[in-house]
Amino acid sequence: MGVFARRAAPWLAVCTAAALALLGTGAGSARAATASPATAGADHTSQTTGVQLPQDEAPHQTPDEWWYFNGHLCGVDPAGHPHCYGYEYVTFKFLNSGSPPVYFGNFAVTDQTRGTFQYDVRPDSYPVPSTVDSFSLHSGEWTMSGGSGSDTLHADLSGYTLDLTTRTTEPAALHGTDGVIPFGPLGTSDYYSWTSLLATGTIVDHGVPVRVAGISWMDHQWGAFNLASGAGWDWHSIQLAGGRQYMLYFIRDKSGAIVQTLGTQIVDGQTTNLDPATFSETTTGSWTSPATGITYGSGWRLNVPGGHLTVTPDLLNSELNLLSTQGVVYWEGDTAVHGVLNGQPVAGVGYTEINPPG
Repeated sequence: MGVFARRAAPWLAVCTAAALALLGTGAGSARAATASPATAGADHTSQTTGVQLPQDEAPHQTPDEWWYFNGHLCGVDPAGHPHCYGYEYVTFKFLNSGSPPVYFGNFAVTDQTRGTFQYDVRPDSYPVPSTVDSFSLHSGEWTMSGGSGSDTLHADLSGYTLDLTTRTTEPAALHGTDGVIPFGPLGTSDYYSWTSLLATGTIVDHGVPVRVAGISWMDHQWGAFNLASGAGWDWHSIQLAGGRQYMLYFIRDKSGAIVQTLGTQIVDGQTTNLDPATFSETTTGSWTSPATGITYGSGWRLNVPGGHLTVTPDLLNSELNLLSTQGVVYWEGDTAVHGVLNGQPVAGVGYTEINPPG
């Protein structure tokens, strides 16, 4: 069975729900968590008092920060041919004392119809933007901007150009304690997500414009991380067709042992932090990169309160080998999700990131 056929049921369920919501016949109107407005020119440094929105949408004066999007999009080209895609687009900011800020944009497209995975990277350097209650970033000609769950994305690589807008249907999810999480050997981190973003736009696929709609996910994380610790992680974002979402983080020390687990469940916009004793990850397979020789977990069973989820990569080779440009390598893949919760079958889509320790 081909990738497109295997994926059809969960993809169509999620994307159809997104399309109905965009037409005003599905999910309710968009809403976002709000707080008192920030003042212009505020020093957005990491605070232990928790995430404050919308102020903390803006860049911070912290050493490490990233704004991350993934998503699942479907559309029909002018000839009537269906297409489905997964995408990842992230902007990293690194701020070292005495040096100009450095940015890296990473962009990857999983083409479900062609069965291909492509990625690229764009570096840049400029002062930390002083935007208020929002972000506006670029890596070369790639751009991302937005706030309060309403965003605009543009990126391209060989064969593909993405132009996308998003709007949220649920409040932001603050992970951990008011958005502050323990981050294993890396220290602590401020962290929130927009887990239910309706997305519309265009993907120009090898010169052919495809109008697309679907669902996206956004993460914003920042802090002063101990990157020299050699720690890594397995991370899963999961969006089920019934409107339930999960964020599951399994942080590993330099030896590869899991030393910190973090989980958030979101149901109808209500966020619940999961007790680490109530969820777990079992790797069910592996894949070894022919480019780097790194062996990654490939396929996972996630036990969660009330049941379990099986996470299956759509393409085994979803490695971003950025060693020569960014000095990092990781696996970031589009996934299919099936399982049982409270005795009922569930299905959906996800993204999994494997940041190898060492």
